Amino acid sequence: MNQLQINEVFSTISTKEGLLPVKITPFYEKKIKDEVEALGNHLGPLHRVSFPTRDRISLRAPNEVKDFVDDRSNACGLANKTSGVRKYPDRMLFLTTSTCFGNCQYCFRTDVLSENTAIDERNELDADLHHLLEYLRSEPAVTEVILSGGDPLILPASRLEAIIEGIRSVPLVKSIRIHTRAIVYEPKAFTAEKIHLLAKHNLRMVFHIVHPYEICEEVSEKIAELRQHKLRLYNQFPLLRNTNDHQLVLYRLLEMLDERGVRNLSIFIPDPINFSAAFRVRLSRIWHIADHLNLISPSWINSTRFVFDSSRGKVRREHYTEPNSGTDVAMFVRDGQTICFPDFPEHLDVPGKIEFMLWKEKWR
Repeated sequence: MNQLQINEVFSTISTKEGLLPVKITPFYEKKIKDEVEALGNHLGPLHRVSFPTRDRISLRAPNEVKDFVDDRSNACGLANKTSGVRKYPDRMLFLTTSTCFGNCQYCFRTDVLSENTAIDERNELDADLHHLLEYLRSEPAVTEVILSGGDPLILPASRLEAIIEGIRSVPLVKSIRIHTRAIVYEPKAFTAEKIHLLAKHNLRMVFHIVHPYEICEEVSEKIAELRQHKLRLYNQFPLLRNTNDHQLVLYRLLEMLDERGVRNLSIFIPDPINFSAAFRVRLSRIWHIADHLNLISPSWINSTRFVFDSSRGKVRREHYTEPNSGTDVAMFVRDGQTICFPDFPEHLDVPGKIEFMLWKEKWR
């Protein structure tokens, strides 16, 4: 199949299975076109982030589920049952919108976002915000609110302001952070009005930059502008097969973030959800990549943590106990609780080619 045929097949599958459709901004698509032209194929990392591939529509792994993290089990009872999620005593997640600037092929919240798209209306959002503020006032242990989605930066400045100032009106909430991919999909979304709002309320900004080639001159300039307003900038991203599953790709990305004053928090292990096999990596190879990254890089590069998300919160490598060779399910123990994680089968874990993932470099 050529790319057009793959797109058509994926369109049918996404409608049937509740996946997010292909959506890309002109800004990001220009980078993809340059990548395809340089490589002469559609195997580059930025293309895989945005468009379906053959393995995306055909590859399956055992133990895939619709929603591995199961945010519904930690819902906070807002108007929309999945808009508020609390896994930790001191913080909660508020989904401000189900809409993104671009739909990432690797998205691990596709189930919730596709479900919420039909009800993402102003009256529903107003009800959610009202219930959020009531919830925060009744739960003094919550001191941090994480604004996610969808992408909060896609909201009008007035709507974003209403959410932020509403949360700030709750005295016990000390910290607000925003998670966004707007920085690489649509840097212009950071308007002067929104930057002023973010700086005024001293928010933490967490980007989701997954590959060094997403950081172009315009992205770098916008990051510099945010830093000029003294915003605290962070990043976290998933480890994605055939996109960034090599220590040299990770080193380059983490180095570029550090040079721009962005602190990377975590590298995520992809959830074992339906249609995710194209991006997943076996745990043993993830540990191998992490160890090699540690050997070749300074501490300010390799101090990032490798984690996966679960219904009980983040699970780290140090919680790993052993794999179950019979079922290929890895066991992790955190706070005395056992968490099972379906590992990606070894025979399916074909590493990405470095000459494609870092195609701008010269490889022999």
